Amino acid sequence: MEKHYLGIDIGGTTIKTVVLTEEGIILEQDEVLTEDGSDEAELWKKKIIGIIKEMSERYASSNSEALKCAISAPGLVDSQNSMILYMPERLQGIENFNWSKALSKDIKVINDGHSACLAEYESFYRSKGIQHLLMLTLGTGVGGGIIINGKLYQGNLQRAGHVGHMTVDLNGAPTMTNMPGSLEHAVGNFSVPERTEGTYISVRELVDAYKKGNPKAKTWWLESVQKLAIGLASLTNILSPELIVLGGGISTGADNALLEPLKKFMADYEWRPGGYQTKITIAKLGGYAGAMGAAYFAKNNS
Repeated sequence: MEKHYLGIDIGGTTIKTVVLTEEGIILEQDEVLTEDGSDEAELWKKKIIGIIKEMSERYASSNSEALKCAISAPGLVDSQNSMILYMPERLQGIENFNWSKALSKDIKVINDGHSACLAEYESFYRSKGIQHLLMLTLGTGVGGGIIINGKLYQGNLQRAGHVGHMTVDLNGAPTMTNMPGSLEHAVGNFSVPERTEGTYISVRELVDAYKKGNPKAKTWWLESVQKLAIGLASLTNILSPELIVLGGGISTGADNALLEPLKKFMADYEWRPGGYQTKITIAKLGGYAGAMGAAYFAKNNS
């Protein structure tokens, strides 16, 4: 029996889907608008249920075991990876919703940062023999995922990988988790107006001004990168990864404007016994990483 794996990623703007073969080949990918907050209650949920039913008919009409499915979503997942337990503010109706019971089909659920990390690892680094990997997703906020001994580490309460909520400034603004001066606030897109005294509204604007040599932009951007380096050096001391992968829109958009100063700051902060230096690279998968990671999670847990 040929098996296929459906990964669904619930984003703030779009719901992305990927179907993988046993060998990890992408058979198809697609996206539809999430429409969270639509006049039609929980329209996003109805769309996902429709996608799963359609794909099940297409790939598993004669055998329900021929298509395994997992959903990537923001929030904290339960210990069985069956539902999102905590997701305040948006996607109303996702908390405590059991997809498996609703569809009479085994459907796994994974945190979106964990999913992106798993996708990068399975796509590029497992085959290279890497066993320990750390990924940060730099976007509106900062998320992440951890691979230990070749396996996704979710931790107690599935909370591992929330690296954005570590402190890099004792006197900084508090986060939703009560941590002052978080890495998320230092780097995330949401806090740019506050960090730049209202001068810029996005990291893209800030980085563009930095590239043009604007002195204030240079100060603000390098302060963010410096705090990121402090966070990465701290995480390296705790987790000792072989590789750090930086994903999300900020990483891909800023590219060398991020990597070059980051490497200089890492030289100041990273503990390098015997001269060993942890490699840092930019993620390769882009917008479909969450859906691909969900598909891999379905595969690994089938």
